[in-house]
Amino acid sequence: MRIEIAGWGSERLRCPDVSVDLRRDDGQIPQVSLIQMPNGTGKTTTLELLNATLSGSAKDWDPGQVRQYRRGDDQTATKGSFKAKLLIDEKPLSLELVLDYETGKASYISTNPGSGGFVKTWHVPPQVRQFLQPQFLNLFIFDGEFAGRMLNKENTEADQVVDALCQIYLLGDAAMRATEYWKKESRAETTRTYRGLQKVVDRRDFLNERITKLTVELENSKQEIDELKLVCDELREKIQNRIDSVETVRHEHDEAKADGAKAQNDVVERREKLMSALRLPHAVHPDIANRLRDLRDNLDRVRLPENTSTQFFKELVEEAECICGRPLDEEAKEQIRTRAERYLDAADSGVINAIKQDISRYTGTSTDQEEDSGYERVVRLRGELTDAVLREREAGQRVRVLTNRLIDAGDSDLQIWELELEEKEGRIGELQAEVDEIEGLGRGDSNPDTSKCLRVIRREVEKLDNRIAQIKGLVNLHKQTQLVSSLLKTATQRARERIKEELLQECNDRLSAVLEGDPLVIDRIDRSIHLRGQRGASAGQTLAIGYTFLMSVLNRGRNDFPLVVDSPAGPIDRGVRRRIGRLLPSLCSQFVGFTINTEREGFVDTLESQVDDILYLTLFRKTSGTQRMMASLPNNRYVETSNAVLVEDRDYFFNFDIELEEEHAIQTS
Repeated sequence: MRIEIAGWGSERLRCPDVSVDLRRDDGQIPQVSLIQMPNGTGKTTTLELLNATLSGSAKDWDPGQVRQYRRGDDQTATKGSFKAKLLIDEKPLSLELVLDYETGKASYISTNPGSGGFVKTWHVPPQVRQFLQPQFLNLFIFDGEFAGRMLNKENTEADQVVDALCQIYLLGDAAMRATEYWKKESRAETTRTYRGLQKVVDRRDFLNERITKLTVELENSKQEIDELKLVCDELREKIQNRIDSVETVRHEHDEAKADGAKAQNDVVERREKLMSALRLPHAVHPDIANRLRDLRDNLDRVRLPENTSTQFFKELVEEAECICGRPLDEEAKEQIRTRAERYLDAADSGVINAIKQDISRYTGTSTDQEEDSGYERVVRLRGELTDAVLREREAGQRVRVLTNRLIDAGDSDLQIWELELEEKEGRIGELQAEVDEIEGLGRGDSNPDTSKCLRVIRREVEKLDNRIAQIKGLVNLHKQTQLVSSLLKTATQRARERIKEELLQECNDRLSAVLEGDPLVIDRIDRSIHLRGQRGASAGQTLAIGYTFLMSVLNRGRNDFPLVVDSPAGPIDRGVRRRIGRLLPSLCSQFVGFTINTEREGFVDTLESQVDDILYLTLFRKTSGTQRMMASLPNNRYVETSNAVLVEDRDYFFNFDIELEEEHAIQTS
């Protein structure tokens, strides 16, 4: 992939309002573009905004950072913008940073004709995104001193360059993402360790043991109830036989038993009928039926079926008189047409009619004289059920009276059987209560540690099982996260060492050609660049090594990046500048240098001897110190804005001397 900078533009920012185009008339971008800008023109600001625009990092700026780019003499400005233009494999991509000084917010506009066009956000093609990260951009858009800092043993610039330009930092980002994912997944769960997991498992096992014990207790109770019922049946049979053997009470006993059986059947039948009747809401209380009938009557007045009523209203407005006998004028007819819509509803009429029919059917008076309905039926069935219960109870009392009569007459066996039956039935009641508690809904004690209800305990076990599954997943996820982080850490170390070995050989091969006659050898890359056999290097050697190292890293693989440098020659002598001028064209396919007039000698003329195509631009603010330079502007070779002038001309570039112009302005003032 080849990335080229085609230009940029700024408006209402600290740097001048200007649009810089690095393309020739034929659309081609020269290998070298030199932008001469006097100190104070905004070189640093331009580079900062270029970096922020390409990386999309300004979206994280606070209001103070946004407003610091507003021009001091233009406090009325509400917004400022910086637009960068790129060519990605010769396809255009423009990114615009908009700073809102009033809200203190930064936003972006992206234009990519090849994929989607114009969008109001920072948006670049996926294959470009990784190269426009802040870590990456900082290493091919920088000032000239940065190259020299990589040989400073107190800094770690060299390692940072390797990590950024070879994108080793992505491994660290992946480890961070894994850790963040683990934290996000475990945020709602406080138990994250095997020790905490074991506590939950122990509690689940304890409750499962209670379930086992209660299940055994339940089965034993049911078995004992069945056994006791057999004993009770035998006792009742003995009692029945003894009573039947006494002629004086047999007839009364049989009659009482028959009455009791019939009353019991009546209780079952009336109870079922009463429960069935209570399922209808209107039968619970007479007020409910009355309210439903009121609803039915009101529904008759709410809506009329449209298909049967529309014609009625149409015919009505054609009559001279209303159905009430009142004359109809035009105003009254219009009111009927308008208001008729309120009483027509085709969509709901069927539903309303069905509701009215159901209300009439269920709440109306029964035509069957033998069967009432609604609340009256509930009252009748309740009375019949009460009567049947009383008859059953009376029959049982008569049987007990007959039994007691025989016992009083001295039948000791019958007395023993009765006492034993009473005891067994009492025990059955106790056991049945325990069974009901174990098999019940748990409406009493809801504490799973003390409740005997299996439903309550099983519900808690189910919750614990779900929690254990979640914790196990989190524990395993934690182990996997630690493993991933460890692997990525090891991969980072190995990748860095392997890349450094390759870069060391590549840089030394380039240096042997670039610094021919003044050979230098890099011994190792460890935090900074270490030279073999010497502690330091001259200014020219330092810049040469730094630039060589940077471009070796940038050009790894098949990607081609521009090199944008503020003051590339720096405060060095002419000999060193010549060396840097010869070096830079061999390192990159596009070099953009921000220079001042004092860097021209030795550096620019050497560039001209190495490169045929150089774009010369001069940018300066319109001030009293630059008035004379305005008079010498070349025809049709400059652009003037409200506060700056941009000139594209080689001769003007070499003749421009802001210091002389300022001195002249002082002398004539």
